[in-house]
Amino acid sequence: MNLHEECLLRYLKNPDELTYSTEILKLNNFILEKQFLVKNFVAKSSQIHYTNKV
Repeated sequence: MNLHEECLLRYLKNPDELTYSTEILKLNNFILEKQFLVKNFVAKSSQIHYTNKV
């Protein structure tokens, strides 16, 4: 079961915890976005080749 499924199940069992579940999902999405950006930035920057011509 992934985090989204766990949060949905938790909400269905305890509707009062919607705010808590929403915040967990927002935090998880933020972390995933940062991981994606870092992974892609590192991949792109490793393909850049610099040359010093004077």
